[in-house]
Amino acid sequence: MALPETHQCSTCSDGAAQDTVLHQDLVVGAPLSMEDLTDAQRLDRFARKYAHDGCEVREVRRVPHDNLSGYAWAVSFTETA
Repeated sequence: MALPETHQCSTCSDGAAQDTVLHQDLVVGAPLSMEDLTDAQRLDRFARKYAHDGCEVREVRRVPHDNLSGYAWAVSFTETA
């Protein structure tokens, strides 16, 4: 899956309480086979990718995007360090 090794969230702030702020990454370039997975399977696949950063994925949804496939995946997560 073409995801970054780590994610950067511009809305993160020092001193913010854990599990109180929901962040979102936009993932462009995930394989088209993601479309064939169920919602639960997509959630699990992204959750494993984000787990190394101490984050918990809450939602994965397809969103329109101006790229070759015409869409991207919005991944909502909270930090759970």
